[in-house]
Amino acid sequence: MLLACLLTLAGCGAIAKLMPGHVPTTRLSSLRVAAPPGANLNSAVALDVVFVYNATATAMLPKTAPEWFSQKTALMTGLGRNVDVVSLQIPPATVVDTVRLPDRAGKAIGVYTFANYQSKDGQARGDITTNRHAVIWLAASQIAVTEQ
Repeated sequence: MLLACLLTLAGCGAIAKLMPGHVPTTRLSSLRVAAPPGANLNSAVALDVVFVYNATATAMLPKTAPEWFSQKTALMTGLGRNVDVVSLQIPPATVVDTVRLPDRAGKAIGVYTFANYQSKDGQARGDITTNRHAVIWLAASQIAVTEQ
């Protein structure tokens, strides 16, 4: 009886994913950040990882880190529970082995990164939604993302 109930519940989740209008969620389950010596032209990096829970909130996010950081307070106030933000300060020659993800991170439809880089090459919004075990590498003038 218990097995039948568990199989039914598992089937409901699988069926829900096939229904029209279902929005896929992130696969991200772990995140690390590495800043080798010389990262961000040898300056600390303000890094925000933004977990978004609906399409309207996604559309409101800026495309660059300078825009994000200049509008951050207003955006977070306006978006409220539609986003979670993990804010980090990463100096050069630092590794953060485990970034604590929000409790509801698995329900996010998008996960975006904003790094307050000095170089324009490192200022674009990053997208780590489809990564499962992301490693963000903060290099001298830009960012790279790999899978762990």
